[in-house]
Amino acid sequence: MNELRSLAYWIGHMVTLLATVIGVYFAASSGFRVAVNVEQARADRGTYYLAESLLQELQFNVENMQGYIEKTSQSRFVYNEDLLGIELNDYVFSASKFSDSTFEIPPSLLNELSAYYFIVGNALDSYYQSGKQSPQQLMDVVSKQTTTIVEAETIERLIEYNQQLAKTVQRAGFQL
Repeated sequence: MNELRSLAYWIGHMVTLLATVIGVYFAASSGFRVAVNVEQARADRGTYYLAESLLQELQFNVENMQGYIEKTSQSRFVYNEDLLGIELNDYVFSASKFSDSTFEIPPSLLNELSAYYFIVGNALDSYYQSGKQSPQQLMDVVSKQTTTIVEAETIERLIEYNQQLAKTVQRAGFQL
Protein backbone atom coordinates (compact mmCIF):
# COMPACT_ATOMS: atom_id res chain seq x y z
CA MET A 1 0.00 0.00 0.00
CA ASN A 2 2.82 2.38 0.87
CA GLU A 3 4.43 1.61 -2.41
CA LEU A 4 1.20 2.45 -4.23
CA ARG A 5 0.94 5.79 -2.41
CA SER A 6 4.55 6.53 -3.12
CA LEU A 7 4.02 5.75 -6.81
CA ALA A 8 0.87 7.92 -6.94
CA TYR A 9 2.73 10.71 -5.17
CA TRP A 10 5.60 10.46 -7.64
CA ILE A 11 3.24 10.36 -10.67
CA GLY A 12 1.36 13.38 -9.30
CA HIS A 13 4.55 15.39 -9.05
CA MET A 14 5.63 14.33 -12.51
CA VAL A 15 2.26 15.38 -13.98
CA THR A 16 2.50 18.71 -12.16
CA LEU A 17 6.05 19.21 -13.41
CA LEU A 18 5.08 18.24 -16.98
CA ALA A 19 2.03 20.55 -16.89
CA THR A 20 4.22 23.38 -15.62
CA VAL A 21 6.79 22.84 -18.37
CA ILE A 22 4.05 22.70 -21.04
CA GLY A 23 2.39 25.82 -19.63
CA VAL A 24 5.66 27.73 -19.54
CA TYR A 25 6.42 26.62 -23.12
CA PHE A 26 3.05 27.83 -24.42
CA ALA A 27 3.29 31.11 -22.51
CA ALA A 28 6.82 31.74 -23.79
CA SER A 29 5.83 30.79 -27.32
CA SER A 30 2.82 33.10 -27.23
CA GLY A 31 4.85 35.92 -25.70
CA PHE A 32 7.56 35.46 -28.31
CA ARG A 33 4.97 35.63 -31.12
CA VAL A 34 3.51 38.83 -29.66
CA ALA A 35 6.98 40.36 -29.28
CA VAL A 36 7.87 39.50 -32.89
CA ASN A 37 4.59 40.99 -34.15
CA VAL A 38 5.10 44.19 -32.14
CA GLU A 39 8.68 44.53 -33.39
CA GLN A 40 7.54 43.97 -36.99
CA ALA A 41 4.84 46.63 -36.60
CA ARG A 42 7.41 49.07 -35.19
CA ALA A 43 9.75 48.36 -38.11
CA ASP A 44 6.87 48.87 -40.56
CA ARG A 45 6.00 52.14 -38.84
CA GLY A 46 9.61 53.33 -39.22
CA THR A 47 9.59 52.31 -42.87
CA TYR A 48 6.31 54.16 -43.37
CA TYR A 49 7.70 57.38 -41.90
CA LEU A 50 10.85 57.14 -44.02
CA ALA A 51 8.94 56.33 -47.22
CA GLU A 52 6.42 59.12 -46.53
CA SER A 53 9.26 61.61 -45.96
CA LEU A 54 10.97 60.47 -49.16
CA LEU A 55 7.68 60.85 -51.01
CA GLN A 56 7.13 64.40 -49.78
CA GLU A 57 10.72 65.36 -50.60
CA LEU A 58 10.46 63.84 -54.09
CA GLN A 59 7.14 65.59 -54.72
CA PHE A 60 8.71 68.90 -53.69
CA ASN A 61 11.72 68.33 -55.95
CA VAL A 62 9.66 67.30 -58.95
CA GLU A 63 7.30 70.27 -58.57
CA ASN A 64 10.26 72.61 -58.08
CA MET A 65 12.08 71.27 -61.14
CA GLN A 66 8.90 71.37 -63.21
CA GLY A 67 8.68 75.09 -62.40
CA TYR A 68 12.16 75.62 -63.83
CA ILE A 69 11.32 73.44 -66.82
CA GLU A 70 8.20 75.51 -67.55
CA LYS A 71 10.10 78.77 -67.10
CA THR A 72 12.86 77.73 -69.52
CA SER A 73 10.66 75.97 -72.06
CA GLN A 74 9.21 79.33 -73.18
CA SER A 75 12.49 80.65 -74.57
CA ARG A 76 14.91 79.43 -77.19
CA PHE A 77 17.92 79.60 -74.88
CA VAL A 78 18.35 78.95 -71.17
CA TYR A 79 20.18 81.64 -69.23
CA ASN A 80 21.69 81.54 -65.77
CA GLU A 81 19.11 84.10 -64.68
CA ASP A 82 16.39 81.55 -65.46
CA LEU A 83 17.94 79.11 -62.99
CA LEU A 84 18.47 81.39 -60.00
CA GLY A 85 18.25 79.34 -56.82
CA ILE A 86 17.86 75.96 -58.53
CA GLU A 87 18.67 73.25 -55.99
CA LEU A 88 17.74 69.70 -55.15
CA ASN A 89 16.40 69.13 -51.65
CA ASP A 90 18.10 65.89 -50.64
CA TYR A 91 18.04 66.04 -46.84
CA VAL A 92 15.75 63.04 -46.36
CA PHE A 93 17.33 61.07 -49.18
CA SER A 94 20.81 61.64 -47.73
CA ALA A 95 19.64 60.81 -44.21
CA SER A 96 18.00 57.60 -45.42
CA LYS A 97 21.46 56.12 -45.90
CA PHE A 98 21.64 55.74 -42.14
CA SER A 99 18.19 54.24 -41.61
CA ASP A 100 17.46 50.58 -40.97
CA SER A 101 14.23 51.03 -42.92
CA THR A 102 15.72 52.14 -46.24
CA PHE A 103 16.01 48.68 -47.73
CA GLU A 104 12.48 47.77 -46.71
CA ILE A 105 11.26 50.05 -49.52
CA PRO A 106 10.75 48.09 -52.76
CA PRO A 107 13.97 48.05 -54.81
CA SER A 108 12.29 49.37 -57.96
CA LEU A 109 11.14 52.52 -56.14
CA LEU A 110 14.41 52.94 -54.31
CA ASN A 111 16.39 52.58 -57.55
CA GLU A 112 14.25 55.20 -59.30
CA LEU A 113 14.69 57.61 -56.40
CA SER A 114 18.41 56.95 -56.24
CA ALA A 115 18.88 57.47 -59.99
CA TYR A 116 16.94 60.74 -59.90
CA TYR A 117 18.92 62.14 -56.97
CA PHE A 118 22.22 60.92 -58.39
CA ILE A 119 21.79 62.23 -61.93
CA VAL A 120 20.08 65.53 -61.10
CA GLY A 121 22.35 66.09 -58.11
CA ASN A 122 25.50 65.52 -60.18
CA ALA A 123 24.20 67.80 -62.95
CA LEU A 124 23.53 70.57 -60.41
CA ASP A 125 26.94 70.09 -58.80
CA SER A 126 28.64 70.28 -62.22
CA TYR A 127 26.67 73.39 -63.13
CA TYR A 128 27.70 75.23 -59.97
CA GLN A 129 31.29 73.95 -59.98
CA SER A 130 31.77 75.09 -63.57
CA GLY A 131 30.78 78.64 -62.67
CA LYS A 132 27.27 78.14 -64.05
CA GLN A 133 28.39 77.23 -67.53
CA SER A 134 25.98 75.29 -69.73
CA PRO A 135 22.59 76.12 -68.20
CA GLN A 136 20.97 74.52 -71.25
CA GLN A 137 22.78 71.25 -70.59
CA LEU A 138 21.66 71.32 -66.96
CA MET A 139 18.05 71.83 -67.97
CA ASP A 140 18.25 69.02 -70.51
CA VAL A 141 19.30 66.64 -67.72
CA VAL A 142 16.76 68.01 -65.22
CA SER A 143 13.97 67.82 -67.80
CA LYS A 144 14.83 64.27 -68.86
CA GLN A 145 15.11 62.93 -65.30
CA THR A 146 11.98 64.71 -64.08
CA THR A 147 10.05 63.38 -67.07
CA THR A 148 11.38 59.88 -66.34
CA ILE A 149 10.14 60.05 -62.72
CA VAL A 150 6.73 61.33 -63.84
CA GLU A 151 6.32 58.78 -66.64
CA ALA A 152 7.42 55.89 -64.41
CA GLU A 153 4.70 57.01 -61.98
CA THR A 154 7.21 56.76 -59.17
CA ILE A 155 5.29 59.20 -57.01
CA GLU A 156 1.99 57.37 -57.50
CA ARG A 157 3.60 54.00 -56.78
CA LEU A 158 5.26 55.37 -53.66
CA ILE A 159 1.90 56.78 -52.51
CA GLU A 160 0.30 53.36 -53.05
CA TYR A 161 3.12 51.61 -51.18
CA ASN A 162 2.77 54.03 -48.26
CA GLN A 163 -1.00 53.55 -48.11
CA GLN A 164 -0.61 49.77 -47.94
CA LEU A 165 2.08 50.07 -45.30
CA ALA A 166 -0.07 52.48 -43.29
CA LYS A 167 -2.93 49.96 -43.28
CA THR A 168 -0.58 47.22 -42.06
CA VAL A 169 0.73 49.41 -39.25
CA GLN A 170 -2.75 50.52 -38.20
CA ARG A 171 -4.06 46.92 -38.22
CA ALA A 172 -1.26 46.12 -35.78
CA GLY A 173 -2.68 48.76 -33.45
CA PHE A 174 -0.23 51.60 -34.04
CA GLN A 175 -1.31 55.13 -34.89
CA LEU A 176 0.43 57.12 -37.58
